[in-house]
Amino acid sequence: MNRNSIVTNVAAHAAAAQLAASEIVVERPQSGRPHTGKVFVAVHAHSYEVPYYAAGLCAKLIDEGYAGYVVRTSNDQMGGDRTLGENVLNTEQEHLKMASGLGFKDVFDLSYRHLRMNGISSTDIRGRLILIFRALKADTVIAFNPWAPGEDDPDRRVTARAAEEAVSMSGIADEYPEYLEAGVLPHRVSQTYYFHARPGQPFNRVVDITAQVDKKIDAIVECKTQGRGNAGSLLRARLAKQGRRLPLLGADDRTADREYVRQFLLEESRQYGAANNLSYAERFYYIDRREQASSNVEAYIEKNSVAI
Repeated sequence: MNRNSIVTNVAAHAAAAQLAASEIVVERPQSGRPHTGKVFVAVHAHSYEVPYYAAGLCAKLIDEGYAGYVVRTSNDQMGGDRTLGENVLNTEQEHLKMASGLGFKDVFDLSYRHLRMNGISSTDIRGRLILIFRALKADTVIAFNPWAPGEDDPDRRVTARAAEEAVSMSGIADEYPEYLEAGVLPHRVSQTYYFHARPGQPFNRVVDITAQVDKKIDAIVECKTQGRGNAGSLLRARLAKQGRRLPLLGADDRTADREYVRQFLLEESRQYGAANNLSYAERFYYIDRREQASSNVEAYIEKNSVAI
């Protein structure tokens, strides 16, 4: 793939983002571990985004044999009500716990300043992501949609663009030749899942996460500094001061947090599922990036070639 084809692909994907609802595919669980040996990388800007938008998909892919990795681009220094340093430390620790609970193999923190990423070079982020995608030989990337409307977070916009460009350029041999010298070879990403993060953003795939919903809940619960993961225990404590209790929240903080998430923070997941006769679901804009033209050529050769 050359640079001209990148421009063509971006334009084609942007047009394809207007797919009608009639073209939505429901992705259901697969038995066994059919994806053993494959690798996915989930890229988000802030510590709570994969838990909210893609924890079910990530857990499902891991259950089906994928090795998963997660990249966080910002340092989340503004993501809390403590000092900047405390916010950075707290979100880093929570991010590691979330990743461990979901079964990720490793975590990459790029640590760009929170809400300042639109002032840095996207080329720098792109190069770092290309190195990660190549080194891990990523088959699948999960990230923000770079063409989705309504996104007002600058860190998300920059992360989305850098991830898309890194996916498109990871397989180009003459990009970053120094990586070749280090033994990190070009590698093409086969597919991408883009988050459905705002109302009105396009989606063409609904993923059944019913079997993974408890893992999604546990992932959100770890997002306490930002992400409302401890909202249940805080509510339980407030009601106790008033001499009241909510049976839903149980008798301990862990139960309170988990049941609060289940009851109040998964409403969209239930709605997405109900629309497709599922209990819980997540939405994505999915792109199959395999070279269909090349496959067609090979199929034609296989069918029509003759011995000399």
